[in-house]
Amino acid sequence: MKYITITQSGLSPSGKTKVFRVDSKEAGFEIGYVRFYPKWRKYVYEPLDDTIYEQVCLREIASFIEQETITWRNSKRGALSA
Repeated sequence: MKYITITQSGLSPSGKTKVFRVDSKEAGFEIGYVRFYPKWRKYVYEPLDDTIYEQVCLREIASFIEQETITWRNSKRGALSA
């Protein structure tokens, strides 16, 4: 990723899904979190206050949350068929 790094920072309070920290490579500090949103049954991005983004950064975040949602859905399907 060009402008950000995303690392797993832990698990949700239920322990069922991952939580990821998003950091700015340039500024060197956190700018938000990727978490699972149960009502939508997918991962979402929660930016911190006073953060700004341009299109490449937003695409990187969007691509990551799409992939994590696919991974989560595939793991649920595998658990159902086991």
